[in-house]
Amino acid sequence: MQTKPTVFIITGLSGAGKTLLLQSLEDEGYYTVDNIPPHLIEHFLNILCTSNVKKLAIVSDIRWKNPDKLNELFKNVESLAKCNMEIHKVFLKADKSELINRYKKTRRTHPLGLSLENAIDEEMKVMSEIESSCDIVIDTSSTEPTEFKKRFFQMIKEDMKKLKLNFISFGFKNGIPQISDYVFDVRYLPNPFYFPEMYELTGLDLKVIEFLEKFKETHETVEKIANLAKFIQDKYSESGRIEAYFCIGCTGGQHRSVYVAQKVYEILKNEGREVSIDHRDIER
Repeated sequence: MQTKPTVFIITGLSGAGKTLLLQSLEDEGYYTVDNIPPHLIEHFLNILCTSNVKKLAIVSDIRWKNPDKLNELFKNVESLAKCNMEIHKVFLKADKSELINRYKKTRRTHPLGLSLENAIDEEMKVMSEIESSCDIVIDTSSTEPTEFKKRFFQMIKEDMKKLKLNFISFGFKNGIPQISDYVFDVRYLPNPFYFPEMYELTGLDLKVIEFLEKFKETHETVEKIANLAKFIQDKYSESGRIEAYFCIGCTGGQHRSVYVAQKVYEILKNEGREVSIDHRDIER
């Protein structure tokens, strides 16, 4: 059975969070279009009927300075689609004082081109009728961006993607990866480098693995990093963040860091978590 397309048509007051919401939906796999003319929305809806795109989010608002056309669209949009689809009309708003503060912070010009207070008053007036046509209305006045995203996805009963954990092993002598969010130094573990039979091996080779696993601190290190990674993944996933980089280093990036990063990766992978692994310096 083919899943019918899902569409979010987003509008509302300038500065209320439309761009943030559009970006959040894009992160969740939606095809997104910003600042689309109202008369082109019918065209985009019907592209879904013959394309592989099944999740669409579009923004159309006062920037086109044609509130009558926008109001007509929001009242009748369900009749425009030539195939069965799930359409949600979203209206974002905020208090006048909050909108003024946001404009002061960004130093952007209101699209109506009037003085800021007059522009906000005018937009609130012309957009009020459109608000009544929407099935999802959110006031973002006292809401932090992460809480706003979490609240929206709860409202539409759609789970946000889990934070992806990227593990990178590296050697400190070659520099810490610039992309790192969390850096772990495992140079306190016994070093296989000083044993001739393991000098040219890596943390992926059985002899090195057996050597490192003789030590209690090796198991403790793997367990603690894995638990922290799982904790961070669970907590950050609520904020809508997409990726985090855990960089695990030893001196050369060949033995200890490779073993620990690989082991933590395997533990989380076996639990069904979203993870990746890269041994940056393993062949240096």
